[in-house]
Amino acid sequence: MLSGLNIALCHMSVCRDAQEQAARIRRQNRWRKVRVLGVDGAVVRGWGEQRPVLVAVDLGQGDVVEAGYMNEYNPQTVEAWLRGLMQRLGVGVIVTDDLSTYRLVTERLQPGHQVCQFHVRRYVGKSLKQLREQVPKEWQWVMDEVEELIDHLPPAGDKRLYYLWQRMSQIRRIGNRKPFTALEQLRALVLRLSPHWQSFCTYPFEEVPWTNNRTEQAIGRMKMRARTVRGYKTWHGMQTGLLLAGALHF
Repeated sequence: MLSGLNIALCHMSVCRDAQEQAARIRRQNRWRKVRVLGVDGAVVRGWGEQRPVLVAVDLGQGDVVEAGYMNEYNPQTVEAWLRGLMQRLGVGVIVTDDLSTYRLVTERLQPGHQVCQFHVRRYVGKSLKQLREQVPKEWQWVMDEVEELIDHLPPAGDKRLYYLWQRMSQIRRIGNRKPFTALEQLRALVLRLSPHWQSFCTYPFEEVPWTNNRTEQAIGRMKMRARTVRGYKTWHGMQTGLLLAGALHF
C-alpha cells in the first residue's frame, strides 16, 4: 500500500511507530480519571482461534482504557480485573449489558451500575410481544403496566413490579416437567425485573449514558482491525492492536 502511494517508508517503521503509540496510550491511561466506565466482552481472532476479550471504555471520551484477555462469563476473573480498574481510575459508575456476570460483580464491588437500556427494552419488548397473544385478557393489564414502567423508569418501579408479582401469586407452578405457561412466564419476567430495577434507571440521576453504545462502537473498530490483519499472532500484539483501533484521540 505504501509503495502504491509512492511513500518511501519501511513497514517495520510503521510497526515500531504503532508499538510506541500503544505504549503512550497505556501510560496515558494508567492514572487517568474515568468517572463512567463502559464494559463489554468480545471475541477476536488471535493465534489461530477465537479469543475472549473484555474491553473497558471511558464513556466520557469514548476511548478504550484497557483490554483484558478473559472470558466475561467468569465472575471471579472479571471481578479482580474491574476491582483494579476502579481503584486505579476512580470509577464511579459502570455501564454494561444485562449479563448476569456483571450484576454479580457490581453487587460485590458496589459501584453505580447502569444496565444498557437498549438491551433491557429489546429483551422486555420481545418477551411481551411473544406473550401478548397467549396471556388471558384478564391479565393483559399487567403487561401494559410493565411496558409503561420500562418506558418511564420511575424510581419506585421496583415496588410496583413487586406488587404486580404479588397480584399474580395465585399462579403457581405445578410440577417441574411441564412447560411454563404464558402466565408463568409473565410472572417470572416481573420477578426478574423487580430486584434489579435501580440498575435500569441510574442514568437520570448520575448523568451517565443510558446505553453502552460507545463501548460497542469501540469493539466494532477492534473487530474490523482484527480482520484486516487476518488475526493477531500474540496477546501483546492483540492488545496493542485493540488499544490503537479503539482509541479516538492520540
